[in-house]
Amino acid sequence: METKVSDICVFMNEFAPVAYAEKWDNPGLLLGHVEAPVHKIMVALDLMPEVAEQAIEEGVDMVVTHHPFYFSLPKTLAVTDTKMEMTYELIKHDIAVYAAHTNLDAAKGGVNDVLAALLKLNDVTEIPRKECPEQGLGRVGMLAEPMALADFAAFVKDALGAEHLNFAGGEEPVFKVAVIGGSGADLMEDAIAAGADTLVTGDLKYHVAQKALNLGLNIVDGTHQLTESPVVDQLEKILRGWAVDTGRDIEVLRAHEDLVLQSI
Repeated sequence: METKVSDICVFMNEFAPVAYAEKWDNPGLLLGHVEAPVHKIMVALDLMPEVAEQAIEEGVDMVVTHHPFYFSLPKTLAVTDTKMEMTYELIKHDIAVYAAHTNLDAAKGGVNDVLAALLKLNDVTEIPRKECPEQGLGRVGMLAEPMALADFAAFVKDALGAEHLNFAGGEEPVFKVAVIGGSGADLMEDAIAAGADTLVTGDLKYHVAQKALNLGLNIVDGTHQLTESPVVDQLEKILRGWAVDTGRDIEVLRAHEDLVLQSI
């Protein structure tokens, strides 16, 4: 069966509906012709120059990422930076680009469900949000048994493959955990309202950690990249499964992505 860019867009919207995205977000087809044929797809967290280079070298027809490589359209198409130069190269090689961002965070089987499963949470439920009452963004679940915060932070570090991580909290044990991949510290109050004693997210700043302490919430910074990267493996898996189930001759590749923030 021939597959077009539009077929991938339809499937991705079924898995992670664009309607689930936050208003400021920019998910969907960002580059490419909807009628163009697709034989090879590359999945990645971000469309960085090294990912674009891999896609070109592998003869990929479409890249599916988590983060949009443009949140707002530039005012000029002149090549004034690396991102626009990369865009020109993608166009020259007929490579389409699709992004599923906060809609993939919220989707069933998306970023936060994958993160909750990785952290072995039980009885996982959605954390409601007013902006999209039909589908919550974060998740909250229970550990098999309570853990000391330092022990839980060490468990998160190992589960995510982090070299190090930061955490803040009190003496109370960790038992009910909220997860919000990426930058989710602004949803601390929602996590507390869901009954969580601990929040696992990324991009933790000093004053945000102070706020968590004042709210009585433990908070663990698994980093933005590492809390979201596991969903890329999920994307690879579901796209391959869809191709098999629908009889499509599509190859799905996983881009190699280095850590943006290095540790010494």
